[in-house]
Amino acid sequence: MQTPVIEGNPRRVYDNEKWEPQKETIRKQLSEEKTDEIYGKHKSDVEPVFGFLKANLCFTCMSVRGKEKVENGFGFAFMAVNLRKYTAQTLNITIDE
Repeated sequence: MQTPVIEGNPRRVYDNEKWEPQKETIRKQLSEEKTDEIYGKHKSDVEPVFGFLKANLCFTCMSVRGKEKVENGFGFAFMAVNLRKYTAQTLNITIDE
C-alpha cells in the first residue's frame, strides 16, 4: 500500500499478516464494555505535573548535585504541587494545571 506525500518518495506501509489474528483478538477485547472500563482507568498522562512545575512554580532546573540531593529536591517540588492541590480542593477553588 502506498500513501501520497508532499515531497519525496511515496511512503510504503506493509501489513504483517502473521499478527492479524492477535490484533483481531485485542480489538475484540477492547470493544467489550468491561475491558474498556478497566483500560480507561489505566490511561493517564504524567506530563501535566512536570509542565505545572515548570510553568507555575518556575521549577526548571536543579541547584544541587548528586542523585540523593536531586531526589530530595524533586520530593519538595512534588510536595509543593500536592499541597497546592490539597489547599485548592479544601477551599473549593480552581487552579491552573
